[in-house]
Amino acid sequence: MSRLIKIAALAQAGFFRAGQFWPHEGVVVDADELGEATLKRLAGDRSLRIEAAPEGVTVADVAEATEDLKARLRAAIAALPAEAFGATGAPNLAPLREALPEDAASITSTLRDEVWAALQANPD
Repeated sequence: MSRLIKIAALAQAGFFRAGQFWPHEGVVVDADELGEATLKRLAGDRSLRIEAAPEGVTVADVAEATEDLKARLRAAIAALPAEAFGATGAPNLAPLREALPEDAASITSTLRDEVWAALQANPD
């Protein structure tokens, strides 16, 4: 059973922890997807606030939003200039966040790597 939680940084500028940027406004995530070790680490961090997800938010909502973001990332990657890619060939995070400023807080290295791997496996 999924447990949706909202994680928010106390700092207005947001906060990076566990490979993800947590904005001050908060992000709704499935706690089960984070894993117990990561969740424990985040829960113990005094720079973050963790609470139940807002009423009415469902796992389907979170999954749909993630799939929409992945589609926007694929399009952004396709439009990036050559210098936006790192030594490994993957796109750098900063140009992706600049290309999608409204999604910048949700673009993590993990998500970028997932989208990049899918593009490499099936470039069409």
